[in-house]
Amino acid sequence: MKLRIGKRQAERIEEWLGEHRPEAPMLFTEELQHVFTVLCERSDAGIGWPTARRPTLRRILMPRTENHVYFQLDDDGKTVYVLSIWGGPRGTTPKL
Repeated sequence: MKLRIGKRQAERIEEWLGEHRPEAPMLFTEELQHVFTVLCERSDAGIGWPTARRPTLRRILMPRTENHVYFQLDDDGKTVYVLSIWGGPRGTTPKL
């Protein structure tokens, strides 16, 4: 399975965590890599998080950094599109 993601969003989170959590500088990167592996191996990963515009939207939690990865599969189920990586502690969800 292929994975498509906008790298800038992940880079911004990684930079912020590097500045504010220097005791674990690689935690976000390692946890995100694990999530990407899971997404590429299991099309049923995460939980359904449908919206009016995206009825097949799903999300998966990165438990240690408390970020949610919002994603969707393409119609043929061969590509995972990561639409957002969003901090769970914000108390809101991204506008997708």
